[in-house]
Formats: sequence, structure tokens, C-alpha cells
Amino acid sequence: MRDLQQYWAEIRAIENGLPQFVWVIAEDCLIEVARAVAAKLLHAKSHRLATEEEIAARKAREAEANKRRDLDRKHRDGIAVVEITK
Repeated sequence: MRDLQQYWAEIRAIENGLPQFVWVIAEDCLIEVARAVAAKLLHAKSHRLATEEEIAARKAREAEANKRRDLDRKHRDGIAVVEITK
């Protein structure tokens, strides 16, 4: 029983040091999870905290994908988008 109590004490200690939501990464899988989930993943050493660069790259890819989907939707709806540069 002592091992189980120690396990949960370690999980709580990790969890208390994290913000409400955390980006974690394992291999090429970058996910945002609640701190309770992150604490378990970090304790198991199956994931690590993501770096700011990894998070920024992920957000940039998502923004680009959203922009492409929006342009595709506009194209299907017959709306032309023309960029004007000076």
C-alpha cells in the first residue's frame, strides 16, 4: 500500500508544478492535455514537456491549415480572393 501512496504523492507533486493545460510530446505526437493527465504521462516518462519552439511550430502549421481550408471553402462557394501587394 505504501508504494501506491508514494505513486500518488509523486503524481500530485508533479501536477502542482504545472499550469492548468500543458503541451507534451512523445516522438512526433504533440498534444495539449490537462495537468492531471500530463502529470501521469511525465511520471511514466512516456512524454516530456514540449519546448516553446515545438509549440510555436505546431500553432503555425495549424494556422496555415486553417487558412488553406478557408480559401478552399471560399473557392467552392465561388468567392475569389485576390491579394494586393505594394
